[in-house]
Amino acid sequence: MNTKLSNKTIVVRFLFILIVATQSCTVSSLNPLYTDKDRVHLEELNGEWIDQDQTIYEIKTIVDSLGLNEPAVKTKDGEESYNFDFFTTEKRKKEKIKRIKRYAKNPDLRKHYKVTIISKKDTCVLDGRLSNLDDHYFIDVVPNEDDMYDKMGDTYAAGLMSRNHGFLKLHLKKNEINFNSLEQDAFDELVQTKKIRIEHVNRDNKIIITAKTEDIQKFLIKFADSEMFNNPKEALILKRTK
Repeated sequence: MNTKLSNKTIVVRFLFILIVATQSCTVSSLNPLYTDKDRVHLEELNGEWIDQDQTIYEIKTIVDSLGLNEPAVKTKDGEESYNFDFFTTEKRKKEKIKRIKRYAKNPDLRKHYKVTIISKKDTCVLDGRLSNLDDHYFIDVVPNEDDMYDKMGDTYAAGLMSRNHGFLKLHLKKNEINFNSLEQDAFDELVQTKKIRIEHVNRDNKIIITAKTEDIQKFLIKFADSEMFNNPKEALILKRTK
């Protein structure tokens, strides 16, 4: 039995990742929307959710292990300490120490969401990071790298995949989440009417923002209350099942 994937199967899976993960009709970005200062994490998002098409969304919190291969040990005063002699180079030691200090200032930096999207045809996994921008929640999503390469395998196309960032404004209710993405038509209108000037390119009829994170945040905050981020008819509405 030939266990290799056919070209047709590879292409179908490749297209599924592009459609679901990058939202082909929405604007994406080369740079993330989040910084250390605005990152937050809401445990209320964890669970199983379902949309009107019966697609299941499993959201799970993933906690970064700090990249250390040895467990922390408790000192006499109860604080965590690490054996940095484990690392072979001084550069790696400094990088790990710097990372731990960042996490000490904001523990939410250690957390992100693993979003598993289960449709009738296939499954896709995204990584999500939440930001609070001027009291508005925005989630930054990218295709999960391991899932992407599991689907693509060792193919030429896998090496060409770009993990662009997608942005969605998030409204959380007790048992419901509403997501509004940045649609290309709305973005195009803002550009044509000269209401925004943010660096971007139009590649294969897809808009990709190339601006820095700081400029992306200014744009999102400015239009956070606009219709394009608050239209219930265009929203992805998820209902909690678990």
